[in-house]
Amino acid sequence: MKTRTALTYVVVAVSLIGFTTSTWAVDMGSMKQQVETVKGQAEKVKKEGGETAQSAKDLKAQDAMKNAGEMKDEGKKLKDAVTGK
Repeated sequence: MKTRTALTYVVVAVSLIGFTTSTWAVDMGSMKQQVETVKGQAEKVKKEGGETAQSAKDLKAQDAMKNAGEMKDEGKKLKDAVTGK
């Protein structure tokens, strides 16, 4: 009877160890996938941040050009007013 009990304990222990190992492997695979997903998201955010910064620079340049054009027009109006044209 003791041999059967010992054998049963060994089978149960081996089963639990096998189950735990496979569960751990699945968890590690899932964690690795999550890390890859986070890396991908970080790259997207970095890319979008660069694009946003470039867009902001472009908008500032356009505003500066628009303001310069308006200032030029105002300067012409003042010159015309002074010269009487």
